[in-house]
Amino acid sequence: MTQLTGLEEEFVRRSGGRLETEAYLREVFRERGKIGSIYDSNVTAFDPYPFSPYPRANDPLLESIIAPTTMAMVDFVTRVVGWKTDASYHSLSYEVGRNWDRGENRSMPMGAVPDLRAAVAADPKLRVIIAHGWNDLSCPFMGSLLIVDQMPVMGDATRVSVREYPGGHMFYSRPASQADLRKDVRAMVEKH
Repeated sequence: MTQLTGLEEEFVRRSGGRLETEAYLREVFRERGKIGSIYDSNVTAFDPYPFSPYPRANDPLLESIIAPTTMAMVDFVTRVVGWKTDASYHSLSYEVGRNWDRGENRSMPMGAVPDLRAAVAADPKLRVIIAHGWNDLSCPFMGSLLIVDQMPVMGDATRVSVREYPGGHMFYSRPASQADLRKDVRAMVEKH
């Protein structure tokens, strides 16, 4: 585990070999006094509380894009669309995140998996690409690989595929990853 992650052996041992995402993102960059982003673990920022026993800083990538995203949306809505309002715009609402209904029925898979299975079963011509960035720890591609591997084969086993690209949660912001995704989607559409 230490060879794969670059983490100190003692930390891995204390963690029982099971590394929590937030702990990994703090520990792997600790010597440089930085923390990594869950959305792209290559994006780092200085940790304002490096000696705190728990994380106290917001995600470095998310924190850096909230203000410019908000400004761009307010400009677009007011200047381009022409809609004027006294209401405030929030590109990210922590309140909504805290109150998100994650469902009460834990016996059913969460997310879009039941809908994906039903759609693939209903349409024998449907093809799906589930795209991920390699460094996205908020939506790790291995979860999608596991989900697809556990789906029953319904006709052509390649109808549902998982593709990974260099980058994080928004891997398509990298020109090379965007081009690779476009190429893969075009190839999928041409099979139809």
